[in-house]
Amino acid sequence: MMRISVCTLGACLLLGTSSATVAATTVHPLPMGEIFHDTLLAQSDRQTLLQFETQHYMVRVYEWQGGLYLNVYNKETGFTDQKGVPAYIDDPRSRDDDWLTYVNVSEEGDLEYLARLHPSGETELEIRVSDGSPARPEVGFDASYSFPYSYLGKDIDVTLTELEEIGWVVDDTRRNRVELTREQLALNLRFDPRTRLVTNTQLSSLS
Repeated sequence: MMRISVCTLGACLLLGTSSATVAATTVHPLPMGEIFHDTLLAQSDRQTLLQFETQHYMVRVYEWQGGLYLNVYNKETGFTDQKGVPAYIDDPRSRDDDWLTYVNVSEEGDLEYLARLHPSGETELEIRVSDGSPARPEVGFDASYSFPYSYLGKDIDVTLTELEEIGWVVDDTRRNRVELTREQLALNLRFDPRTRLVTNTQLSSLS
């Protein structure tokens, strides 16, 4: 599989061709293995994109020098099963698959570790033999994520103010949803009309 990182105009895109991730939306979804990481929101050398725990594991996905890497710590054995292992973003399993899936690079017959994140904020870890049948995942908790998932649970009005300050423009507003655009990107935010808290985020490409 070939992966290329491209950074331009303050945005970084990871391009890849492999195998599950971003689902269809009202605008064009991100192509296979492509995700936007906003460098205006995080400037560390090793930017944590996703971190969570399950009953038996601790998971971290991070970006470093344009590449994706995965750490998986086994709570039961006390060993790190995957440490700084190169990873990629998997393709959607179906047209309706909303999950973002990070997978370690593995050889045939090795174990695959699939760290998955839903736009609602749910997380899970699936471990299976490479190219094997799906396995029952462990549900995640205590999750933290990068842009745009970091806005989940925040007040929609405060969120819009922050986004407009860094160049996002409100393009469409409805009772429970706001769409913003910036350059060739679209950001959909859904929120609870009663509490005004963000419940779902989806970043897509307009090109």
